[in-house]
Amino acid sequence: MGSKTSSLLRPDEVQDLSEKTGFTAREIVRLYNRFACLDKTRSGYLRREDLQNIPEFSVNPLCNRVIEAFFWDSDEVNFSQFAILLSTFRPIRSRTVTEFNNREGKIRFLFRLYDVDKDGKLSKDDFHEVLTGLVGETVNDVEMEKVILRAIDEAGADITNDDEDTYVTFEQFKKTLDHVDVETRLSMPF
Repeated sequence: MGSKTSSLLRPDEVQDLSEKTGFTAREIVRLYNRFACLDKTRSGYLRREDLQNIPEFSVNPLCNRVIEAFFWDSDEVNFSQFAILLSTFRPIRSRTVTEFNNREGKIRFLFRLYDVDKDGKLSKDDFHEVLTGLVGETVNDVEMEKVILRAIDEAGADITNDDEDTYVTFEQFKKTLDHVDVETRLSMPF
């Protein structure tokens, strides 16, 4: 905690964030220092561009979707919001399960990756945009439509209706992940 940047965090802020996120005090200080490095304008907030400049992000085909999920409710995030969002990716430890770092929180984050238009449901257009980002032009439109309809059908949605009524709800999406180890697959070390 000897750096100038980390000294800007008060002990009560670190404690509060630790309780909300499950991160240790040391991890919070490390995240704060990273946040400060990303905050090139020293505004106390990060914007989309700040995250787009991270080399590891920029090579990810889902980069823009991940960033949009970070900025779900606004155009900028402060450090507290940043830490809470990152806690979604923290491995779940039984004694540090939090509101954001649990199975449902991880699934909700995945749902937001697919919910391009932010309407609370996954439409064929949402699936199409995300899958196109993943596979590019390697899959033709007919095959892409088949993949999308199969995904929607497997989620339990009615694919016999017209496009307006063909969508997947969060609950349907969550149910499709019943047998997927989301806790491990959506975790990374900090």
